[in-house]
Amino acid sequence: MDLLIDRTPRLRGAVTIPPNKSHSFRALIMAGLAKGTSRILRPAVSNDWMLGTEALEQFGATVLPHANNEWEVIGTGGVTQLKTPDDVIRCGNSGIILRFFTGLAACAEGYTVLTGDESLRHIRPMQAMIDSLNQLGAWAVSSKGDGHAPILVRGRLKGGSATMDGEDSQPVSATLMAAALADAPTELIVKNPGEKPWIGVTLDWFDRVGIEYSNTDCAHYRVRGKGQWDAFEYPVPLDWSAALYPIVAGLIVPNSEVRVPNMSIEDSQGDKKVLDILRAMGGQIEVEGNTIIARSSTLQGCEIDCNDFIDQLPLLAVVGAVAEGETTLTNAAICRDKECDRIAAMREALTAMGANVEERPDGLVLKHSQLRGAKLPSWHDHRMVMTLAVAGLVAEGQTIIQDTQCVKKTFPHFPEQMIGIGADLRKSG
Repeated sequence: MDLLIDRTPRLRGAVTIPPNKSHSFRALIMAGLAKGTSRILRPAVSNDWMLGTEALEQFGATVLPHANNEWEVIGTGGVTQLKTPDDVIRCGNSGIILRFFTGLAACAEGYTVLTGDESLRHIRPMQAMIDSLNQLGAWAVSSKGDGHAPILVRGRLKGGSATMDGEDSQPVSATLMAAALADAPTELIVKNPGEKPWIGVTLDWFDRVGIEYSNTDCAHYRVRGKGQWDAFEYPVPLDWSAALYPIVAGLIVPNSEVRVPNMSIEDSQGDKKVLDILRAMGGQIEVEGNTIIARSSTLQGCEIDCNDFIDQLPLLAVVGAVAEGETTLTNAAICRDKECDRIAAMREALTAMGANVEERPDGLVLKHSQLRGAKLPSWHDHRMVMTLAVAGLVAEGQTIIQDTQCVKKTFPHFPEQMIGIGADLRKSG
């Protein structure tokens, strides 16, 4: 499926945002290990979610879907009932499955093999996590010796002391979750801690289920181990990452007012901090109860440290391209290790659209530009698709984004929701 986008004169209306994927997966893992039967209400269901449920059942939990997107999870009751998977854990395109289930595999007896698509086998780094698990008494190795999937793991995790790099938050979160199940307490030293708000989401779940830990500035953790917790019911909050695409569109498309209802301002998701960045750039953004309202604005360029909301570098690059003056995006080198190299991909895409953009090792520099339509790949990256669709709304001529099925990963109805507020967008093929 391709998306065809034309310059849009205005946007008006409300957008329905999907549930948050990160909370959904943490709820799934925690429910799978709980004592009793948990209920997860309205998780972010996608191909990744289905692969995650299949993986969790291989470790001994039971996952049952019900009407109205309610899911029942019968947990293992702790680490002692974890099974050794009798097949390879297939992670698809999901870094969160690869990292979280590698941690779970380190807590189970026997050997587990985890693999995924080309991006997992060649882009997503695993060496930091492999090293930390080996330091904590498990055994883990990259089958090709290159620090990428396929990964072989054997438990059980004993605990003790480990040091790991923390530029990418997912391996740290996965190691902490594994440490909660270890046979003895764990001390984890994290060098170069990054993406701290996503660690905050994991620690929010530790607080929710009662895992005992201490944390010093995301650089020094102690986790008690031998964790056990009771089943729970959890309604998954909406996704701040997804909400930012229509919000930014409402700011940069003339004569627009876009409303995004049912957002939780109190939730621990880090991407909501982007609202403050957009306001500082001149964005007219109001909060009425749980509804975010974005109105057309003249934005001014600035320097932005992207590390607390790393997934938004592509979208902020579009903001920088249309803002007055110059915008510098920094501290985002880990963006090169996502579904694609997002720094290089955005430089290539925005250059094709006529933007004045400079690539740097840890980010991008953008100057005010008049964008024009272009024919672009998707890089098989859901965030690239949504970002470039927003850019196409203010570009002269038509923008074509090819092979956009990957958008289903986090925002399955993105095209329909944008069309519903007036975007000149249609699907082809």
